[in-house]
Amino acid sequence: MKLMIIDCSISGVSGDMLLAALLDIGADEEAVRQSIERITKILEGGKKVTFKSEDVYVDELRAKRVKIMVEDVVDSRPATALLGAVKDCVSDLNLSKCAANIAIDATELLARAEANVHGEPIESLHLHELGMADTVADIIGVAVALDSLGLSREMIATTRVAVGGGILRTSHGTFPAPAPVTLELLRLSRIPFSGGPVEGELATPTGVALLASMSSRIVQDYPPMVVEKIGYGAGSMLHAGRPSVLRLLLGQEQEVRGNIEEIMVLETNVDDVPGESLAYVAEKLLSEGALDVSIIQAIGKKGRPASILRVLSKKGYEANFARMIMRELGTLGVRFLTVGRFVAAREESLVDVRVAGRIFRVRVKRSFLPGGEPLTLKPEFEDLKMIAQETGLPIREVENIVKKQLS
Repeated sequence: MKLMIIDCSISGVSGDMLLAALLDIGADEEAVRQSIERITKILEGGKKVTFKSEDVYVDELRAKRVKIMVEDVVDSRPATALLGAVKDCVSDLNLSKCAANIAIDATELLARAEANVHGEPIESLHLHELGMADTVADIIGVAVALDSLGLSREMIATTRVAVGGGILRTSHGTFPAPAPVTLELLRLSRIPFSGGPVEGELATPTGVALLASMSSRIVQDYPPMVVEKIGYGAGSMLHAGRPSVLRLLLGQEQEVRGNIEEIMVLETNVDDVPGESLAYVAEKLLSEGALDVSIIQAIGKKGRPASILRVLSKKGYEANFARMIMRELGTLGVRFLTVGRFVAAREESLVDVRVAGRIFRVRVKRSFLPGGEPLTLKPEFEDLKMIAQETGLPIREVENIVKKQLS
């Protein structure tokens, strides 16, 4: 199956970086240019929008950069006007249903996040930075680029998003990164993110909104695939020793359902450690990267109650975990052995569901047996909890509603 991975784990994401990377893997640049330069005919208050694309070198890495120059005669727009303009644009451009939905969903998500941050209904909300014509240009440009590449949401996956760090100054005040609207977009879309690796704003609201509307899956590592094209979209920020580029991988995903791997099992018996201490050590081991931790009740020497602490870890970590166990528990030895295990293939996807008349995005974890036979399907509990809190429905009812829509 065709697959495009958006890798924003190092340099974050913005609308212009996404558009530039799509052009770099072969999107129709002339179609993008014409669509962007037609925006002023539809967007009220937009005087002129010009588009420029160029090849640049970022820390000796060749990349594509786009510049969208805007002349606006207004400094803000109603959110409803922005959404109306995007809908008119996709209709005027005769985009595919998938590309049109991506553009409209991204705009609606932006408006919803701004409304939530400011505590206003969308109908009365005015957008300042996000209300400018360049926001529409980024959204429409990306939708047209995806259309020209024949890419639909089901073919697109994203990594976690690097959001940067430090202090940001916005028209609404000074905040730590990520900006409030960006953070709300990440919450609504359920896309994982991490701070750093540099100071500054790495993830913009438009970039995150587009990422959420484009992607159907989240990947922690690159899946098995044959890469056919690689695209680099350059950002405007400069970071010493760290190229400010978003990377796209386009190719064919390989069908691999499950694999056999070797892991380490570590065990120790203790009969003089309270349960609270064992629980603390178990939590610490998991936080340090243990695959699993179990505490098994047993009968030890002289009939004394005892506990067996069992830890599963990746190979190469056993010495560190053994040292940690001995330091924390005072045990004099830790057994270890290498075992094989068969692991079902797993993937995580983002699915929109309707609950109590509202649309929510839920992370769904699926597993598969060899040959592709589905094994399990489980919506993320934290997402179900959030829906229950926002709708007031019992969590059991929310879970049933969501599972019916997933089946």
